[in-house]
Amino acid sequence: MSVYKKILAVMKDVEYLQKDDKVEFKTTKYKAISEEKVTSAVGAAMREHGLVIIPIEQEHFRQGDLTTVNVKYQIVDVDTGDSIVAVSSGTGVDTQDKGVGKAMTYSYKYLLLRAFAIPTGEDPDKVSSDEWDEKLKNQQKEGQTHKANTKSETKEPSEAVLKAKWQKLAGSLEGYDTWFKAQKGKGKTNQQMDETLTNKMKEKGVA
Repeated sequence: MSVYKKILAVMKDVEYLQKDDKVEFKTTKYKAISEEKVTSAVGAAMREHGLVIIPIEQEHFRQGDLTTVNVKYQIVDVDTGDSIVAVSSGTGVDTQDKGVGKAMTYSYKYLLLRAFAIPTGEDPDKVSSDEWDEKLKNQQKEGQTHKANTKSETKEPSEAVLKAKWQKLAGSLEGYDTWFKAQKGKGKTNQQMDETLTNKMKEKGVA
């Protein structure tokens, strides 16, 4: 038998897999098929007919919490050494270091389902799209809040504040404009100029 005939034999043995998993998030509820069920069923048929699948090439990239892998697999007939190469991709959501592993699991599950033409219907990953979208929205809101707070915290003193401190130090605004322009020419910010004036006030004991 060629590798193609053995693939066909596995397809005949595993014609359909019923969903065995439930995904629930708020109002989102649906059934899916687990990687364990797919691997167990197809793996048993592959062992029966003498087929093995080996990952031979893999690349991955990460964007935020989402990791994507592209994998080339070699499906080998152990009796003849005849083989073909199949490709599959997968994604995994993880905030730590398990993104690649989750994506590889997803990729392998869909390789088995597609290579052996096993119908299951809709089959999102364990983390529903709605849950992921909700998480992204929350992250965006947190990021906007952080930017707003940071901007508020780093708001530079107005020129009126600088003038008031200059007047306390010098007793008048004489010379302020010349000093201010010179500082700007040096690339100084209002914050830096304010710090300079504040330090001089401390040195002279001016409240």
